[in-house]
This record gives sequence, C-alpha cells and structure tokens, in this order.
Amino acid sequence: MASDELKKSKRDIILDAAEALFAVHGFDGVSMRMIAERAPVGLGLLTHHFPAKDQLFVAVLERRADIINMARLAALDALDKPDMEALLTAFLQPYVDRIAMDDEGWRAYARLHAMMTQDARWTPVAAAIFGPVAEAMIARMQDVEPRLTHEMAVRGYVFLLGGMVSMFADTRLLDRLTDGRLSSADVSASFGPIVRFAAAGIRALGKQDGDSV
Repeated sequence: MASDELKKSKRDIILDAAEALFAVHGFDGVSMRMIAERAPVGLGLLTHHFPAKDQLFVAVLERRADIINMARLAALDALDKPDMEALLTAFLQPYVDRIAMDDEGWRAYARLHAMMTQDARWTPVAAAIFGPVAEAMIARMQDVEPRLTHEMAVRGYVFLLGGMVSMFADTRLLDRLTDGRLSSADVSASFGPIVRFAAAGIRALGKQDGDSV
C-alpha cells in the first residue's frame, strides 16, 4: 500500500472504495461486501463505521460536496458587480479545477453526482447537501438578471446543473459525435462553452414576450 494510503483513516479508505464502486455500478448495483473487499476491510469494520448502505452513500456524497460548497461560496462572495458569465465561472470553476487535476476520486465523484441528479430518491439528500449554495446562486442570478422571476431563476439553475453534471460525467458522447476530435474527459475545454451557453440561456429566461432578442 502506498505511503499516502497508509496516512488515510479507515473511514476515508472505505469512502474511497465505496465512491469508486458507486460511480460505476450505482447505488443498487453495489453491496456492502463488495465495498469491504475493495477497501479492503472486514465487513464488521465497515458496518461499524456505516451500519447501512444508504448511510455510506450519503457520506460519500457529503465528503466532496463540503469542499466544493466552501470553494463556491468563497468565489461567489469575492465577486463585485459580476455579469452572468463571471457568476457562472465562479460557480463552476471550483469543480472544473478539481476534475481537471485527473484525480480519479474527483472524476468518480462527478459520475456519481450525475447519477444522483437522475434519481428522485436522492433529491432530499442533494437538497440538504447543496441547498445553501443553490439558494445563494439563484439569488445572485436574479441580481445579475433582474428580469428573472424566482421561478425562472430556479429553472435556470436546474438547467445549469443538468449541463454541468453531463459535462463532468465523462460520458464519451463528445468523443463519439466528433469521431474523437473532442474529448468528454477534457472538462477544461468544455468550460468556456458551457459558461457562454448557460449565460445566454439564463438571460433568455428573463425575457418577456415582445422583448427584443
């Protein structure tokens, strides 16, 4: 076992193993025994730390979310009269930077995050984990684009999340549609385009019938 692995607590080793397995097989496709074997730790030690699989799944989601949330709030608080592009950059940059490091843990988390957004079972968990940042972001979107109603700002935020998790999940769809000229794994190359795309879309949500384009 590498020296950095030795420095990790048993809890972190378990979370790493669970994260990797959940990211490939989803919540339903992973058993506690599979996680114990990958860690590797005894099943008894695993259930000592996490008595139930859903508790372990939530702990996996929370661990990196705390890092992202703190970085996002700091980036948002540092803005001074931003335009929509600057606002979206502050929101997305902390996640992009970590995935772009080619850390397999962050890439696994991004795939898991994408799965979570498609499963209503985890919506209450996502709301609890990411809710404060979501509320802060929605309020700032309305500050930047005053024509946005709260309802439209919420829709814009949900649409933004859909694009974000699709971009971060490394689905290889870009690769397939361009015969390999573009790579889904290259999140840095997709960063500018998603900011421009989302900014234009959110502004459009603020337009009323009859407004000029």
